Amino acid sequence: MGIRSNAMGLDNIHPKFIKIILFNILPYLTHLFNTILMSSVFPKNWKCAKVIPIPKTNNEFRPISVLPFLSKALENIMYKQISNYCLNHNLLTEKQSGYREQRGCVTALLNVSDDIRKNIDNDKVTFLILLDHSKAFNTIDPETAIYKLKHLFNFSENATKLVSSYLDGRNQSVYHENKISEALPVVKGVPQGSVLGPLIFSIYVNNFPEIIDNCQVHMYADDVQVYVDCKKTNMTNCIMYLNSIMDKINLWAKKNSLKLNPSKSKCIVIYKRPIDTSNLPQIKLSDQNIEYVTSVRNLGIVFDHTLSWNSHITSTIGKTYGMLRSLWTTQYFTPIKVRMLLAKTFLLPTLLFGCEIYANCDSIRKERLNVLFNDIARYIYGIKRNDHISGYAKQIYGITFKNYLNLRVLSMLHKIIYTKEPSYLYNRLKFSRSTRNNNLIHPLHNTLIAERQFFVYSARLWNLLSTDLQRISNNKHFKNAVLRDFQVRE
Repeated sequence: MGIRSNAMGLDNIHPKFIKIILFNILPYLTHLFNTILMSSVFPKNWKCAKVIPIPKTNNEFRPISVLPFLSKALENIMYKQISNYCLNHNLLTEKQSGYREQRGCVTALLNVSDDIRKNIDNDKVTFLILLDHSKAFNTIDPETAIYKLKHLFNFSENATKLVSSYLDGRNQSVYHENKISEALPVVKGVPQGSVLGPLIFSIYVNNFPEIIDNCQVHMYADDVQVYVDCKKTNMTNCIMYLNSIMDKINLWAKKNSLKLNPSKSKCIVIYKRPIDTSNLPQIKLSDQNIEYVTSVRNLGIVFDHTLSWNSHITSTIGKTYGMLRSLWTTQYFTPIKVRMLLAKTFLLPTLLFGCEIYANCDSIRKERLNVLFNDIARYIYGIKRNDHISGYAKQIYGITFKNYLNLRVLSMLHKIIYTKEPSYLYNRLKFSRSTRNNNLIHPLHNTLIAERQFFVYSARLWNLLSTDLQRISNNKHFKNAVLRDFQVRE
């Protein structure tokens, strides 16, 4: 019942039909699933994918793979068992944030940006390399994956056989204009559109951080960030060391049937002041140069060469205004409730993605974000340009835009504190020894750049809360209580 997709696979069984009769067929499905798990044989008919090509730019297509509905239900069971086994035995690296509970793009970026923040405070330069894989999910070798499950993760014989059966003998057919092509075998990769595939991929690349010495790495699925710091006077030696790391990474990728794309991989040099990279030695991957850039999109957030977040905010504002302009044309044909729904579904998620990272940006950027938020309020409530807007803008979330950003920051910090996950963020926090409150020790920092980063800013906001608010353990109750507190202050 928890599967949201209503896409119908090659078995032509519609998910809604199964859900309607579910309680009548539940004993039979239970017997079927248990038989599959005990026999370690995944049904052949459930290994056939229907691929629907979705047009992209440049006459290319994005393949959407649809699997039989019941196979996804079984995969959910397998996913939970494998995931719980890996977590209970602490088998997954802390340096992987993809497809894991309490982790995501934002937590991964908070981890990387705080490391860079510390480097800037210590007057160090950070070389951040974003590695690009070419169709990583489609190139993994099933035999290597099974070997890793058995020898690195100590899967039982039956569990190994079941996953092997799940990966072997797969095929796919292309569905286009109500026609279906002949099925062709899929000999490599994890199944697209599957529940279990991303977890298998995470297990497959789990040992990647072990090949790197004295170098930081963080992964989100197949997106890999490698970074190393050095003094400004030692950048040439640092680049030589990075080239040796790139050689190790390239060798590991070849051994694991993965292909890195040097032309799409980027390197950004981050320091408290811009650094001219034109005279720096080249960083090479597979004998090809990795391009130096001054800003780069990293998991949806634009990093610039001084960690100011200005490039990301400018990009986000431009994108949101583009969407808002297209909605303005229909403003007078849609009721307020529909406009509010459109704003909260399309405009505000675009504007606020990852806002925890840049919430304490400089005053100029804050004002630009606030102006955009007010323009969104004008669209929702039909307010003219010269009319007063602040009262209407507060109605969207019940508080001002500035306090809403602070609420998002505090909510993220609260989750980290009370779930203790992800551990790589929780371990950065230091609590005061006082028994009267739950205050954090404010991180020491030397620069204005550091002042604007998450852990420095969030600690200050947290310590301003009352002890009663700090001790609310439920995140939803905490957000509501802080919201009421902000409303009283305003």
